[in-house]
Amino acid sequence: MDSLRKRWQALAPREQWLCFLVGLALLLMLYVLLVAEPLAQRISAQENQRRLAEARQMEADNARLELQARLAADPNRPYRQAIAAAEASREQILRRIDEQTSSLVSPSRMKALLQDLLRRQPRLQLVGVESFTAPLELPASATSKKDEASPATPDFYRHGVRMTLQGGYFDLLAYLQSVQNSGWRLHWDSLDYQVEDAGPDKARVTLELHTLSRHAGWVGV
Repeated sequence: MDSLRKRWQALAPREQWLCFLVGLALLLMLYVLLVAEPLAQRISAQENQRRLAEARQMEADNARLELQARLAADPNRPYRQAIAAAEASREQILRRIDEQTSSLVSPSRMKALLQDLLRRQPRLQLVGVESFTAPLELPASATSKKDEASPATPDFYRHGVRMTLQGGYFDLLAYLQSVQNSGWRLHWDSLDYQVEDAGPDKARVTLELHTLSRHAGWVGV
């Protein structure tokens, strides 16, 4: 140590400053090589990892948003809405039909009504009676667009009675008027009045009446 100190003291001030600067430079180089550079590499690696994590998080968020958008845009929604609209329209049609046919006599009541009215005319004789049920045929204009998207038209049926009565003209007329004034609506399809060889007191009238219903069923006569 003494020899080093003596050699240091033997140096000129300029040489001492030069040695000091060289030593400081060596220390700085060692710091850069051993501390600063590895630290910078670690910082850079951490920054890269952070950016990669952010990119993956962004991809996950985008995928989640896309999935939510697909779930919100239900491909079956238009079909469900169309079905719901058709069902609502059908229910509205059924309600309108029920309102407009509420005063029509029901098929099950039709037989009893005609028999009750006939019993009030004792001089009339029931010669024959026949009942029928058939689907109601819609006009061509109502079915010409059946291929277009529209609610299905409810089934409708004609329930009718074809009966032949025999008796005098005024008795037959009284019966027909009682049917017409019964308070129930009946559709009159035909009326055939004939006077044969037996005379006007044995005249025959064949009338055909029908009512309407949304249900297929027999009048029961």
